[in-house]
Amino acid sequence: KYINGLIHVPFGMVQLKSGKMSTREGNVIKLEELLNEAINRVVAIMEEKNPDLENKEQIAKQIGIGAVIFNDLYNSRIKDEIFDWDTMLNFNGETGPYMQYIYVRTKSLLEKAGYVPTIQEVDYSKLTDDISVRIIKLIYNFQDILKQVAEKHEPYILSRYLIRLAQSFSSFYNENKIIGEEKSIENARLYLTYATGMVLKVGAELLGIQMPDKM
Repeated sequence: KYINGLIHVPFGMVQLKSGKMSTREGNVIKLEELLNEAINRVVAIMEEKNPDLENKEQIAKQIGIGAVIFNDLYNSRIKDEIFDWDTMLNFNGETGPYMQYIYVRTKSLLEKAGYVPTIQEVDYSKLTDDISVRIIKLIYNFQDILKQVAEKHEPYILSRYLIRLAQSFSSFYNENKIIGEEKSIENARLYLTYATGMVLKVGAELLGIQMPDKM
């Protein structure tokens, strides 16, 4: 979708909130300018929300560029893309930053626990609640999702899958105590956390998005 430093969509068109981009009207955005603006906007957000964060510039680059890529790959190739900064950089929406935030949450939980249980230590009978089962099914379907993406040449299938997984883990996190439970329960929930993070990371990298370790 990006050719010669300009946004270009083979089938659908990129549109600003104010209307379609047009060379004649002078509102075509160069890719370099777009990425730099995304990074600068993320830096401003981070200065407000987490000013003491280390490696701020590098993390802002990962989030900003990831947001642009994810926004581009969230819809079908034949559907017009609406370009809106507020939507694209929303850390609570169906966006790249949201997916990255959930990944960072999985990393933080594992760091707090201080270990990742081996698969042999996991008692899956401790994961019978609805949200845990939903996550397990999503992870199990990851390979099939990748097959669909390859066969249909549609990255949005993967993008939307990753959002569903991230949203499901957010519900899991809110509804379950992960650290400090009886050991067999903690092991099972920590391993599910680890598996979710791994799938989010691998899926994002397949889209060309880097995952930060902290946000």
